[in-house]
Amino acid sequence: TLALARHDFVDGLAWGERALAVNPYAVAAHGVVSDALIELGRYDEAVVAVQRMVDLRPELASFARVSYVRELMGDVPGAVEAMQRAATAGAGRAEGVAWAHVQLGNLAFGQGDLAGAERAYAAALSALDGYVYAEAGLARVAAASGDFSTAIAGYAA
Repeated sequence: TLALARHDFVDGLAWGERALAVNPYAVAAHGVVSDALIELGRYDEAVVAVQRMVDLRPELASFARVSYVRELMGDVPGAVEAMQRAATAGAGRAEGVAWAHVQLGNLAFGQGDLAGAERAYAAALSALDGYVYAEAGLARVAAASGDFSTAIAGYAA
């Protein structure tokens, strides 16, 4: 994970593969491997790694990766469906659920669906009051709608 944070994707992949050699059921290691493969542009292998992760533990982290892979492949409806599953799977973990709703808002915003983005960002705030990424999302929607004073106030907050 540290190697990935440093954008050393080759080393991150090597560490993830080493972890899987010790424990092939380590879901977090599958996440490291899949993230490294995605960043290295090895999408077919990343799809396999993400599927292994989902098979081991269908949860927020694995469904979020499914969403990202689908988005990269141009399947935005599939990305939305997977992120909705991530939000549902994250029940009980407020920050994870809020993050998933922000990602849904970002997907909607990217498709020009400002009302859908606003709903998703509001859902994130329902999960976690004051969640900064949701607040920024609402400010972004306000700016895109031409309501610059609300946007400025939202970003300032």
